[in-house]
Amino acid sequence: MSPLLLVLTVAAQRPRAAAPTPAEVRQAMLVAEDSRVATEAAVAPLVRGLASRDVQVVIQAVRGLGRFERGDYVNQLTPLLADPRPPVRVEAAHALGQAGQDTTVTEAVRTSLLPALGREADPAVLGALSRSLGRLPGSVPETVFEALVALAGRPGPPGLLLDVTRALESSVRLTASLPTRPAVLDRLRVLAAHRGAPADVAAKIRRAAVAALIRIDRGNTGAIGRALGDSDAEVRRLAVVWATDTGAVEGRRQLLTQALGDQDPIVRVEALRGWARHFQSTDCAPLVRASRDPAPHVALTAIDLLGGPCPPAANVVDLLWLIVDSLAGSQRGNVGTIASWHRGAHAMVSLARVAPNRVRGVLTRAGTDLTWQVRMYAARAGGIVGDPDRLRDALEDQNDNVREAAIGGLLRVRGHGADSIIILQLARPDYQLVQTAAAALAGTPNKPRAAAGLVAALRRITEERKETSRDPRIAILERLGEVGTTAQAAELEGYLTDFDPVVAGRAAELIGRWTGQPRQTTPARLPAAVLSWTAIQKLKGTRLRFTMSRASGGGSFEVALDPEMAPATVARIVGNARARYYDGLTFHRVVPNFVIQGGSPGANEYTGDALYLRDEIGPGSHERGTLGISTRGRDTGDAQIFVNLVDNLRLDFSYTVWGRVVTGMEVVDGVLEGDVMEKVEVVGRT
Repeated sequence: MSPLLLVLTVAAQRPRAAAPTPAEVRQAMLVAEDSRVATEAAVAPLVRGLASRDVQVVIQAVRGLGRFERGDYVNQLTPLLADPRPPVRVEAAHALGQAGQDTTVTEAVRTSLLPALGREADPAVLGALSRSLGRLPGSVPETVFEALVALAGRPGPPGLLLDVTRALESSVRLTASLPTRPAVLDRLRVLAAHRGAPADVAAKIRRAAVAALIRIDRGNTGAIGRALGDSDAEVRRLAVVWATDTGAVEGRRQLLTQALGDQDPIVRVEALRGWARHFQSTDCAPLVRASRDPAPHVALTAIDLLGGPCPPAANVVDLLWLIVDSLAGSQRGNVGTIASWHRGAHAMVSLARVAPNRVRGVLTRAGTDLTWQVRMYAARAGGIVGDPDRLRDALEDQNDNVREAAIGGLLRVRGHGADSIIILQLARPDYQLVQTAAAALAGTPNKPRAAAGLVAALRRITEERKETSRDPRIAILERLGEVGTTAQAAELEGYLTDFDPVVAGRAAELIGRWTGQPRQTTPARLPAAVLSWTAIQKLKGTRLRFTMSRASGGGSFEVALDPEMAPATVARIVGNARARYYDGLTFHRVVPNFVIQGGSPGANEYTGDALYLRDEIGPGSHERGTLGISTRGRDTGDAQIFVNLVDNLRLDFSYTVWGRVVTGMEVVDGVLEGDVMEKVEVVGRT
């Protein structure tokens, strides 16, 4: 047998490597996307996916590359704008919109998207191209406005018109020099009056158009009045913003008076804000009346605003005092209803602003209330009136949110004479408190003691090995940069290999500054969460049910999940729910006409799950009832959730949309600060 034949025979007898299954291909791409490691080897599964014959694999690959938001992948994504499969073109358009956030390639991306818009016929692709063109960084050029206006004037399905209107809204919002072409203004005015089927889509079109007109059609009283008479409450709310924020509006008082009587609370809340901005100093009667509004968010908004200037005849001080006196009932420990503590606590802060001497008498009582939120509001009021005794007591409270609320006030009252008690807060477990304490030590003359406390806090928090400890640790390093010396350089050596590259980089910077010797970092990342594509697919059709505590008003709402667009997020949220992570946690942040936010073990912005969640940005809009993940910069989700109370278009393409409330939105609307999620459970497929 010849040597060549022998080689061929042996090769033929070797077992061939089995081709990966579709599930294995999808799994590899999921891991590659979630890792956010932009090396050639790391993204290889996504790049290979671009050549797949399976359209779903291609879509996942395109989406994953786009989510890196790097110009490196533009050349690989751009040819897919001409792919024969419309779903691939849709995803390519969205992915290029993400990649174009890298400002080094923004113009190149725009140059690719605009011609594609001109030759495209498929409505879904046209919508995707429009949304991406409308959200690229920097001022939107006139050519894009012209293309969007022309597309908005063509016949097409309602979904396309909604996409184009939202693209116009984001274009107007992002453009430094607002467009002056009459065609843009005229088209938006037409869209603001759009009526069509389905009615819910038509309402969303009007909302987006009015949101844009607020910025470029100032003083148009007629258009504001028409929007204020719209059948959709969100359009009417935006009309109030329009009437409030513009410079000269004829009949503004009449428009706001009309809105104050609106049947929907979101309109009344916005009207109160507008009234306070323009008329409160001479007429507080509407705010006084609204303090008794049956809708809690309206009443609380009015009470907050009564902390501003009012004419003496309004008797605001006596009114606030009576409301503060209702806090006596909160000793029952019921934190859920407005009668229990919310009105009294909010009134206490407002009274501190307008009659500080009058409120002092209740601060001690409120500072020992059974409800910690009341004690937190008392600390805030103590800071306003400058009550050092109340503030010192608050800094010994068992709840760290109460302590955190007192730091700013004590710093104003005692300056760095309070450093000793502030340094003690660095030993507490709450990340927000530690971060606030570190910031409060800026300019301290007590540098050696502060440095010792900061180093000890950094060591303790680092030992917890939580990615989500970045904010307090960076705050500590920031302050160490001011109070530390070469003596601390040795203390920071170990952080050059920290699990967080941001922390490692900051430590290297400080050591280099103190020693004069540049240092290199070799971060040792924490093990990533294990994702299973197969398990995620089983979540399709699954819902979460949020059951609120009876003490918090009761009721429940259900959320439909989107594991296709946000697989890692949905997997984490569902896993946490099954582990009972959310049971007993609160909605700690409630902003009327914006969001409710919760799911923090510390009931604040800076305490969450241990590992970061990567952003999974998609085309889904932050419409009313959708759910997102709270972050502090890209890929820093800590499993805290928020629910959009209105259409928050400015959040689009910045935060993950992972679900939508499908039943019980009225329960969401009624949530108040501190309301407790009794349980969050997976309720199975629909």
